[in-house]
Amino acid sequence: MAGKGKTPMAVRHDVENLIRRGNIFYWRARVPISFARCRPGSRLSLSLHCSDHKKAQVIGRKLNMLMAELKMRSKEPMSKQQLQKLCEHERDVMLLHLEDAAIAARRYGRPADIEELELDLENAWAYKLLACSASVNIDPN
Repeated sequence: MAGKGKTPMAVRHDVENLIRRGNIFYWRARVPISFARCRPGSRLSLSLHCSDHKKAQVIGRKLNMLMAELKMRSKEPMSKQQLQKLCEHERDVMLLHLEDAAIAARRYGRPADIEELELDLENAWAYKLLACSASVNIDPN
């Protein structure tokens, strides 16, 4: 326990690397060992700039997926600063995406209904996946 009260300073959540400090969520992940230009055992700490648990979970999962992809595909070594900038960019893209979904829900649906917002996000991911697969040239032969 930290401080004078009995509440912990940082709270972990269901999503790996997701921490809440006060009202703001943070994503704090270890830098994979495969990044040789980073010091072993170093961590990335990134404010998600949101206090909504659902949004933080979505962004945290996306950042975890980005780290896993980079770990598997990294051909060029990255510094911790480059990795931090990449994660910040992905966070900003996700915040804009979630804000667009929230605006659409307010305009065309019931904004207080979280289930409709989750369905809108699932539909957006489905369209994004279709666009991704259409851009990949698949030769059936």
